[in-house]
Amino acid sequence: MPEGLRRNGYAAGRGARRGAARSSEGTGVYWRRRFLAVCAVVLGVLALVTAAFAQGSGAGDQSLPIDPNGAGPDVVLADVAGISLSSPVRPEELTGLGYHPEGESFLEMSPRGANLSGNVLLGLFRGDTAPEKIRYNLMPPAERPGPRTGALDVGAEAGTPVYAPVTGTIVAIRPDPVLQEGANVVEIKPVDNPDVRVSVSLVQQIDEEVGPRSPVEAGMTEIGSVADSAKVLRPQLASYASGSGNHVTVSVSRVN
Repeated sequence: MPEGLRRNGYAAGRGARRGAARSSEGTGVYWRRRFLAVCAVVLGVLALVTAAFAQGSGAGDQSLPIDPNGAGPDVVLADVAGISLSSPVRPEELTGLGYHPEGESFLEMSPRGANLSGNVLLGLFRGDTAPEKIRYNLMPPAERPGPRTGALDVGAEAGTPVYAPVTGTIVAIRPDPVLQEGANVVEIKPVDNPDVRVSVSLVQQIDEEVGPRSPVEAGMTEIGSVADSAKVLRPQLASYASGSGNHVTVSVSRVN
């Protein structure tokens, strides 16, 4: 074979080997970059999940259902039938907030704040931008009929002052059927919608100045104190709040 052809063949072979080496090296770099990118994504997801569960299950959320630094005495917890329901307990004394069904006759409330029982990952991005930073739970129905937010348990220790959740007039005070003695249901006709009745149950030690036809102001008029229902039963709210789970229950129904 002529010398020139041998040289050309050698050069061509050497060039092919270099091209193959470069191709192999490029493929290796590509897959290393892909691997690092996947690792970064996985680590990011793990960090989000960890933060989400820390946020959704931390004791801080349970002990502070409302940030007392950003909430006034008449902070609104929910809306229903054209009225706003203020907290019957001062924010700094709250131990938990839990919605549950209570019967077909009760109206569905629209809660304000962040649902701790919802998707914790979505909660990370949605957050609660209201200054009060309200956090509540949707508790299991426990075979009770009615809307999921038909009643609201507002947690506080026994003896904590209870205030009217709406502005209006008290129309009735009757014994609470849950506790045979020592607790009452206070029924209020709100100014903003006289066709509904707002009930606050598990109230003890009714204030002497409070009775039927007494005017009340939301978040300001003291109507009694939280009864010690935990001595008779284990409140469902105990699984979602700090303390014993004692509470008052707020519900709204239409006038028959």
